[in-house]
Amino acid sequence: MRIDLLEDDPDQAEMISHWLTEEGHDVRWYRSGGDMTRALHRDVPDVLLLDWVLPESSGMDVLTWVRQSFLGRIPVVFITAQDSEEHVVAALQAGADDYLVKPPRRRELGEELLPRVQAVGRRAGAIQPAEVLQGCDPYTVDVGHRSISLRGKPVELTSKEFDLAAYMFANAGRLVKRGVLLERVWGRSQTITTRTVDAHISRIRKKLEIDDSNGWRLISVYQHGYRLERAA
Repeated sequence: MRIDLLEDDPDQAEMISHWLTEEGHDVRWYRSGGDMTRALHRDVPDVLLLDWVLPESSGMDVLTWVRQSFLGRIPVVFITAQDSEEHVVAALQAGADDYLVKPPRRRELGEELLPRVQAVGRRAGAIQPAEVLQGCDPYTVDVGHRSISLRGKPVELTSKEFDLAAYMFANAGRLVKRGVLLERVWGRSQTITTRTVDAHISRIRKKLEIDDSNGWRLISVYQHGYRLERAA
């Protein structure tokens, strides 16, 4: 997979490029938004990895240009120290597909982030969206058919319950803020509040029987959001 990286810090760029190259990807590094956008006119990668804060233009400037240009729905992922809910939601609203907080750990980058981008399916290139999420046993999360089974038995979910559950499984192990869930599942509708998120979380926890007996926990993190994780 061809990945274009926008990062002004040479040490960070070298580390990320090295990790991704070892995973078998072709990485091209750009230090400025101008350099990247000029290169995109000539050659389009499979995925863009963007830093937020840059000396000249910001990663958000590049994202806005990409979404308004001929590149359309190429996947865009932020790797940034800007980890506040306000920044994360702003990036998602502008069209980013995912984010990772600096400094990234190798496991997050190689084993979690890129598979999530593939599953989202927002891309123009050679990546095919994953139909079944991996590592969810005893659950089978079939994104293509929008269904979730527990030990082979289908669980009846509403459309929003499925979207929420699938997003939590795709982000297993990560703290997902309520504002991010509102943006990803409901599109930040003004009629939807964080109480709606809490109610849906409660329902999918009950319907999917997410508890220690099935090897998972769906934890509420006070004043922040939720984390789906493996039971110890």
